[in-house]
Amino acid sequence: MSDEKTQADSVEPSFTADSSKEAMSDVPADPSGKKLRWAFRKVDVTLLFVVFISNVLNSMDRANLGMAKVAGLEKDTGMTGSDFNVVASIMYPSYLVCMLPSNLALRKFGARFWLSFITVIWGLINMCMAFAKNRTDFILCRLFLGAAESGATPGALMLITLWYPRKMVTSRVALFYSAFAAGAIIGGPIASGIMKITNPRFKSWEWIFFIEGLVTAGFGLIMFFLLADYPDKSWLLKKGEKALMRQRMAEDQAEGGHRAVNMKRLWDHARDPLVYFQALILFSANFGVNTILTFATIIVNQLGYSPSASQAMQAAPGICGFIGILLSRYYPKWLRNHFFSSIFCSTWVIVASVILLATANNGARIFALCLLSFGCFGNVGLGPGWLMSNVGGPTRAAFGGAINVILGGLGGLCTSYIYRNKDAPRYMFGHGMNLFAGLLSMVVATISYVIILRRNKKKETNPIDISHMSEDEKIDLESDHPNFRYVE
Repeated sequence: MSDEKTQADSVEPSFTADSSKEAMSDVPADPSGKKLRWAFRKVDVTLLFVVFISNVLNSMDRANLGMAKVAGLEKDTGMTGSDFNVVASIMYPSYLVCMLPSNLALRKFGARFWLSFITVIWGLINMCMAFAKNRTDFILCRLFLGAAESGATPGALMLITLWYPRKMVTSRVALFYSAFAAGAIIGGPIASGIMKITNPRFKSWEWIFFIEGLVTAGFGLIMFFLLADYPDKSWLLKKGEKALMRQRMAEDQAEGGHRAVNMKRLWDHARDPLVYFQALILFSANFGVNTILTFATIIVNQLGYSPSASQAMQAAPGICGFIGILLSRYYPKWLRNHFFSSIFCSTWVIVASVILLATANNGARIFALCLLSFGCFGNVGLGPGWLMSNVGGPTRAAFGGAINVILGGLGGLCTSYIYRNKDAPRYMFGHGMNLFAGLLSMVVATISYVIILRRNKKKETNPIDISHMSEDEKIDLESDHPNFRYVE
């Protein structure tokens, strides 16, 4: 874990300490920060681990469509031309449309119930795809799948911002998103093993949907007993640990999950270009991520490898992506800030795309897929973490998280159409679009960095006057508070 002793001990300017002395009266003495660090370790091995596994299953359930294609799905269901691309993309419209209602339901029912419920639902929908017989059946299943999955990622991101102070958010978001790469590592070999089932009840690709969906639905039931909505409701933390976390979060002005969203501030954040530029990093990264999750097996299969070998070989890019996203937690420390870290990751995406465009050698192209995975998954860990580290309060967190996931979903939607059957086996258009995404990521990261430098400088030289404001008005300033500094 990077610098967590410093993170747990450091105290940023407190915005709320004077207003809640009574609430903090039960805080135990912890001069060394050891008790607080232990409390966060408990959160890591419970809440963070649960949402990590949920995201691994999410990744596998998204990737199994590509696994099923090389196992004969297109032939058995009569799909031709761009039918597969339509089926792959159709989940994203319902994913985006249902995101806001799902987030509202999460706030109404609580993360414990809602995340568990939608995990069970999307597992059951995956099982239903085992019974799909044609393109129409798959389109209906994928539409419902998108609606069910729409609240999973934003809900998990919101949980992370409510349980961790800002300096810990980037590393935990990186761990959360590393689950996508972990799913790519194990998803291919698992699908390859499932294909060996000879029971005549299902075809091999139908078994992939049924078994993986069943596992997801079962884990959703387990989630209900392991999750908690807020630290105060944790079944694992002791009373003193809850008090220490409450104090640390108040000092960080991150306790706002208990406060209602401020509609006036919501409109202010909606007009802030920084939110959109930082969210475009995930949009760009998702081109590469969805290439690995959905199309890597298909690309390798078109190189002349068998279906089972193609599925198993997806583990190689998955491992590289997993390493990339885990290392991304340390890039801001090693490379001084998030900006240089994002540029570093985007460079690998660009190099990989150039290799894929320039050569037809099988070994070089598989190596390039590994480089592509390393770079794009690194940006998946950095982009959302950078954005969520700069929210400053619940309103900006809710809006920023939603925009981040919306643009990420649009990236997935676009990727569904860039690897077309007619472009096989070189897929020049798809690789060219990944090159474009790498360049776009560099541009938006640079613009974000410039905006942040200017805003932090303005806070130093010309801070707003808050002497006439009430305590609630000060808290509602969120990232505009004169003591708040944007993370570079």
